[in-house]
Amino acid sequence: MKKTLLTFIITFVFLSWNAQSQSEKEEKIRSKINSEFQENASNCNREINAITDVNGKTEFWSICNLEKGNRIITIESHEKETYFQEIYFEKNGKLIYAKETENYIPRNHFTQISWNCEFYTENGKLITLISLGHGKTENEEWNPEIIFDMYKNRLSELQQIKK
Repeated sequence: MKKTLLTFIITFVFLSWNAQSQSEKEEKIRSKINSEFQENASNCNREINAITDVNGKTEFWSICNLEKGNRIITIESHEKETYFQEIYFEKNGKLIYAKETENYIPRNHFTQISWNCEFYTENGKLITLISLGHGKTENEEWNPEIIFDMYKNRLSELQQIKK
């Protein structure tokens, strides 16, 4: 009996420690990428570089090309009573961070319902994400990997913008 109880306790402690360390690892990754993003974003001016209507609505693009192959692409739009924003941060030419925002804002009001999701990636794989508010992440059928398709589509659209 003592041996079984000891095995159970050791297993429980190990699993708890491993789960906690995974959570800590994810937080460390998010913190590192957030710092890099903020440092890079501080070197960008927020001017609009392009306006498109490829997706049936007017979208405002800000493209900030930085040193070392780093780039921040921000796309904003408004449709009916919803404000949309997508942010893509590339480091050394590879996506490492993306943020998708949807805010429901009726005319003559402040934001009523807010949702955003931050995606942290490495080598084309989703490492972790964090979501706040009410939105897509509450739907069990939502697939966070869709951010990679969104990103690829945005890069394709960016190539179509006339220079």
